[in-house]
Amino acid sequence: MSNPIPVQSEEFKEYQFKGYTEELTEPLAKKVTGLKLPQSIHDALHALPQEERVRYLRRIITEAVRRDFIDNQR
Repeated sequence: MSNPIPVQSEEFKEYQFKGYTEELTEPLAKKVTGLKLPQSIHDALHALPQEERVRYLRRIITEAVRRDFIDNQR
C-alpha cells in the first residue's frame, strides 16, 4: 500500500521538476510538442542519453523555426 500522506521536502520538489534548460533565454511553453518520427530516426535519437537528446532536439528545432519562420517575417 502506498503512503496516503507522502512528505515531500522542498529539495525533492526542486529536483523532481528540474528540466534541461541550460541555454534558454525565455520560459518554456506549458504544452509539449510531440510527433511520431520514422523508425530509423527514432532509433538514432534514442541511442543518445536522454539529457543529450532533449538538448539536441530543443536546439535544432529552435534554430530551424527561427531560421524558417521567425527571421523570414522581418
